Amino acid sequence: MRPYLTVVMPAYNEAENLPRNVPRLVEKLESFQEYFEIVIVDDASTDATAAIAVSLALQDPRVRLCRHGVNKGIGQGFVTAVQTAKGQFLILIPADLALDLDELHKYLDLAPQSDIVVGRSSSRSDYSAFRALVSAVNIWLIRTLFGMEQQQFNYISLYRTQLLKEMDIEYTGSAFFFAEILVKARDQGACLREVDIGYAPREAGTQSGGNVLLIVRTVYDLFHFWLTRRLRRRRRGQPGALDKSVDAE
Repeated sequence: MRPYLTVVMPAYNEAENLPRNVPRLVEKLESFQEYFEIVIVDDASTDATAAIAVSLALQDPRVRLCRHGVNKGIGQGFVTAVQTAKGQFLILIPADLALDLDELHKYLDLAPQSDIVVGRSSSRSDYSAFRALVSAVNIWLIRTLFGMEQQQFNYISLYRTQLLKEMDIEYTGSAFFFAEILVKARDQGACLREVDIGYAPREAGTQSGGNVLLIVRTVYDLFHFWLTRRLRRRRRGQPGALDKSVDAE
């Protein structure tokens, strides 16, 4: 039977979170009475993440493990999972969950009428002032340069899996790939819907979102995509964007 939902769980040194959060996620998914799979992508962890994931997979055939021999980052982990995903829909849920599982139904409620359900978190209470500023600037740049109407771009979204399988996701070296998918999907005429989701702070492990090198790479990728997209559209004789983007001719 083909799963209705594939849950992608990227994991780098998440030995503390996996044993606690995967069973919680399974219990919640079972309540929806839809066939599902969980794909844990171990990104060359240096702790017991892989061994724990193997144990979880042995206990439940709906849990699968993909492994990277070297650390490739969350973007490539996402692409790895997309390539192997069997579900009609796909959602990335971090090993720390980052959402109240009671809110998960909101994504599934909108899924049949959507190509992408874009999550908008209600709070980022564990963000430092610096990370909150970086997030705000990132959102402003994406909305301004690409004419996007959504309020957030790097939080949890649910996707039609076929849309992702047919898309060339280029910017997997940074967090910009989340926004890249939304911009490309919008440009293709996909239906994007937003939903407010309750945020749950990380209980264990270390966040990487405030890493300065990752931030720099994300900003570089953002402007590289904006420039190459503008040049491609100009060569095709198209305006710079579909909506209110400042790169319109």
